[in-house]
Amino acid sequence: MKKLLLGLLILLPAFTVAAGQAVPDPMMSRCLSGTGPAAKYLKDYRIQLGQGTSQNDFRYKAKMSLWKNTKYRFTLCTADNSKGKLILTIWDETNKIVLSSVDNDTGTVYSYIDFICNKSGIYQVGFDFTEGQSGSGVSIVSMIQ
Repeated sequence: MKKLLLGLLILLPAFTVAAGQAVPDPMMSRCLSGTGPAAKYLKDYRIQLGQGTSQNDFRYKAKMSLWKNTKYRFTLCTADNSKGKLILTIWDETNKIVLSSVDNDTGTVYSYIDFICNKSGIYQVGFDFTEGQSGSGVSIVSMIQ
């Protein structure tokens, strides 16, 4: 009886650990593979937005601390069933746009953008989908070494 009880006590933590494992997210896995071998994962944003009314204001915003002389990569992945493409804009503390994943001259939407931070501080990152359309996506922030 003691051996059975001891065996159960040893196996119980193994079942607890196995049950607590996260279910892999295919979109996150695909996006992580696109960050590149020199990228060190820092943070991810999961965005899911319905149809918007305004195309001028980003509907998902967050603040992020970035450090001077550090190269960051922002990788953007859009779900296949999304109507628009995931886009990103970053503003500094003075509300000046310092980076965008959209080239306004050509209309090109980039799937990743690299940014060398020139000043440490709190930056605001804004996500939306092209033309305010509905969609879901993932953005991964990495540090390039």
